[in-house]
Amino acid sequence: MAENETPDPRAALEDGPVDPSDFIRAGVQAARDGQFERGLMFLSEAYRKLSKDNEKLPPMLLSYYGVCLALNKGRAKEAAEFCQLAVEKEFYNAELYLNLARVYVAARSRRKAVEALERGLAIDGKHAQLLKLRQDLGFRKRPVIPFLGRENSLNVTLGRMRQRMKKEPRAAAGKPGPPKKG
Repeated sequence: MAENETPDPRAALEDGPVDPSDFIRAGVQAARDGQFERGLMFLSEAYRKLSKDNEKLPPMLLSYYGVCLALNKGRAKEAAEFCQLAVEKEFYNAELYLNLARVYVAARSRRKAVEALERGLAIDGKHAQLLKLRQDLGFRKRPVIPFLGRENSLNVTLGRMRQRMKKEPRAAAGKPGPPKKG
């Protein structure tokens, strides 16, 4: 198979055996390009061929299979399990944490997504996609009183005051600001 040629799983099945690594490469590339349905098609075939021995399942296959399941089929819980398994197999790969975070974002679990991002950034602090996703999610400051929960009314009130003081530095410093219209 030519290096830049992408195999079609349906056609490959008719032609006979194909190396699963070809399907993995094509599926990962499709997922990276945002073509999750196409990626799922290739990765499903690779998974089917390799699933007889779970030890041989490459982490990239598991991780991107999970991403495609979550972003194409909406099966976030199952997808998170695949991504978590990939991270366990290759805990030093920041890209796998990115995929886990993307699945958690799709599952609307912001806290878990941020945790995955932070673990990935601990491995590679300059990983562009991890940094971009963290920026897209936004940052939350620590609660003003850390031993109380974030939702505690005291933390909520103090947090709002802290935010207001940042927006109005003159008023916080006791300096007169522009006159208020009223």
